[in-house]
Amino acid sequence: MKKIYDKDRVREALRENRHGVLLESLDLDLFLIEYEPGELISAPWLDDSLFQIVLFGELSIYFIRNDGSKYSLAAGQGSYILGEMDLFLMKNNNIYAKVTKKLTSIAFITKYHKEKLYQNGPFMYLVGESMARKMAAMTALDAAPSSLPERVLSYMEYQCQEGRLKGIEKTAFRLHCSPRQLQRILNAYEKDGLVEKTGKGAYRLVPPGSQSPGGK
Repeated sequence: MKKIYDKDRVREALRENRHGVLLESLDLDLFLIEYEPGELISAPWLDDSLFQIVLFGELSIYFIRNDGSKYSLAAGQGSYILGEMDLFLMKNNNIYAKVTKKLTSIAFITKYHKEKLYQNGPFMYLVGESMARKMAAMTALDAAPSSLPERVLSYMEYQCQEGRLKGIEKTAFRLHCSPRQLQRILNAYEKDGLVEKTGKGAYRLVPPGSQSPGGK
């Protein structure tokens, strides 16, 4: 992720975006953010409370349940809006947005401008329209098909701090499987080099760049 504060580039981006006139009229501290494919724009541990409008690129938004089930919410492209919920509620700890094609957004930090934004009718209309579209999409929500091994990886990546799983029985209960099933899956992943054992009933995901085919 790279933040760009160059005022000329920000003005150019405003001219090229259909919401540019509105954003410019709000007199905000705007900046650009560039993301590479695979980077997360939104995640529970990212607490900048940013309001962002996509200028170029693509992203995938999805919901991860506590049992590792993955639900696809939307695929966003140009003019897609992120962060509007932060104007009203605390961050949802299960929603993620990941870049799928190199992406540039125009952004500002919401906590510095909330009162001003609440009083701006056109901006609140934009926010309401965006949230209504997302709510409509969620009514047709379907879980992406996933096997138990896939859910284990998803659970470790998104629900475990730093990808560290602790407690076989407790985790098996969350994943709706038996401890024996979970242990068998973790043993297979350890053999393949996807996870490593760090203690009794404790495993961690091996960073992608550190994985080696066939394990150690």
